[in-house]
Order: sequence, then C-alpha cells, then structure tokens
Amino acid sequence: MSAVDTDKKSAPSLAQLFFASLRLSAFTFGGGYVIVPLMERQFSKKYGWLSEEEIRNQIAIAQSAPGALAVNASLMAGFCLRGLPGALCCLAGTVLPPFTIILCVYFAYARFAANQWVRLVLNGMAIGAAAVLADALIGLVGGIIKQKNLFSAAIMLLAFAAIFLLHLPVWLPLLCAAAAGLLYCGLRSRRGKDTL
Repeated sequence: MSAVDTDKKSAPSLAQLFFASLRLSAFTFGGGYVIVPLMERQFSKKYGWLSEEEIRNQIAIAQSAPGALAVNASLMAGFCLRGLPGALCCLAGTVLPPFTIILCVYFAYARFAANQWVRLVLNGMAIGAAAVLADALIGLVGGIIKQKNLFSAAIMLLAFAAIFLLHLPVWLPLLCAAAAGLLYCGLRSRRGKDTL
C-alpha cells in the first residue's frame, strides 16, 4: 500500500496529520496497544482518511517491525496518506509528547533527586520493575522445564554465566544464543525431513 492509493480529495493536510497524531499520543496512556483502537476510531471513523481494514493491515505490519508500535503505526498511516512528508509529520506528532514528558521528568529528577521522598518513590518503582522481570524470568524458566529441552536449558545457563559471571556485554551472549538457536532449529528440521 502506498501514498498514491489514497484519493487526493480525502487526503488530509500535513498539519492535520501532525495534530491528529499529537492528540493521540498526548492523551493516550498505556503503550502502543492502547493507541491502536483510538487511531482506528480517529483516522477511520472520525475523519474517514483510511478504512478499518487498511488500519488493521498497517498495525499488523507495524507489530512485526522493530520499534514502538505506536510510532510504527503512525509512520505507516502518514506514509499511506501523504507519502514521506506525511510519515514525518505523524512521526513528529507521535514522538513530541513523550519526548517532552521525559525531558520534564529529567529536569525534575535532576532538581529533586536528593529529596528523600522522591528517592523512596524511585526505589519503590525499582522494586516493581524487578518484580515484573522476576515474573518474566520465572515464566521463561518454567516453560523450558516443561518442555524438557536440554538445549534450551543449556543456552539459558550459558547466557546467564556469560553475562553475570564473566561480565560480557549483553549483546554478545544474545547474538551467540540466536546463532545457536538457528543452527539447532535448522538441524532439527533437516533431521525431520530425512526421517520422512
């Protein structure tokens, strides 16, 4: 789907795209999956710029691309409607509110970091983040144990040892684990074809 698919009469202006994306991003809390139905409602039902099917197709592609879902989806919608300038306007509108909030938080943190109450709140947030990571780790380890896959268990233990005991940079064990997983899956699929 390209920018030429859209009827020129119904195509929004670059300013309309920017402010529509800005409103979506500024008043949506909860991440990319929250912005999806709101984008569908605004771009399709309210303005009629895109059909619901077009938006769903774009979101499916945006989910498979690296990066934040909200940014990817707005880039695709902007490109479909007005080409590269539309994509850049949607990108600017989507990124500006979180960037501004993070900038304000940075300056507020730099000013109030020594405050005991702020430190306690940040410590509480760190504990919450650690709990979420621990839950994800338990789910991952539990899945490997249920599968009874020695290869996956060995990769997990080797990656843990490489990062926490040998202090290697995280990207190196991840890259090695990905290569080993691809090799393992390739050998398994070839062996499966040989036995058929």
